[in-house]
Amino acid sequence: MPTTSAQRFIGGVAAGINFTQVDGDEVFGYHKVGCNGGPYVKLMLDEKQRFSVTMELLYTQKGAAKRYPVPNGISVARGDTALIDPNYPEEDMKFFYKLRTDYLEIPLLVHYDDPRSKVSIGIGVAWSRLVYIKEIQHDYRRIALDTALSIRGARRLTTSVSSGRYYKNDWSIIADVKVPIYKGLKLNFRFQYSLAPFGKVREFYSTNIVTTTPERRWPFHNSLTLRVVYSFNEKYTENTNYDRDGNRIGPRWIRDSMKW
Repeated sequence: MPTTSAQRFIGGVAAGINFTQVDGDEVFGYHKVGCNGGPYVKLMLDEKQRFSVTMELLYTQKGAAKRYPVPNGISVARGDTALIDPNYPEEDMKFFYKLRTDYLEIPLLVHYDDPRSKVSIGIGVAWSRLVYIKEIQHDYRRIALDTALSIRGARRLTTSVSSGRYYKNDWSIIADVKVPIYKGLKLNFRFQYSLAPFGKVREFYSTNIVTTTPERRWPFHNSLTLRVVYSFNEKYTENTNYDRDGNRIGPRWIRDSMKW
């Protein structure tokens, strides 16, 4: 039975979540969760449909977050992006830190599709534009100098898109894997890392700020992404290639042949 030719341009949509951290602060682990999604267009580069170029338009949330448990049941973070901030000479007893950075992002990737498994492996770069930011630091214990009493409190750090504390543009490198589920539906795993610092250099203190030389570090986004990807106009037919034992060779659904 003849099949129709496949499309060279393929459109689709992706939706999922980011697990992120910032390399260059004192908060460790992929504890910040955010959304990642948007439309994309893919151009097939060869007749056998092994190579393609994909451009996406995403809304993506990155940042860092951490909460530390202690024996008395109160969550205390020993260190965050401020650690001991010279502007706030308080005890190092922070229990929560969160940095949220929202970007409009344009990734550009080149993919190779394995002819047998149809697993797609890609690499690329992305440009991101900062559209929203919020930075919060909660202090479990602060020493009030006028009363010498320990008090609980919190503060939102002075951060905005235009403050200059974090840059408006971020460039990153991407490694990408897509696993077929059913026809145009795929499961997508992605690793992404900033090519350059996305904010100004930071100073960190581990003991008394009067006697300790600070360490200077630059912040880099470090992201793991899990998404579902769906292509609207990819055409598939059932794979009828079998070996001598009657086992199907490759996946059940394969893309239609392409007229070049």
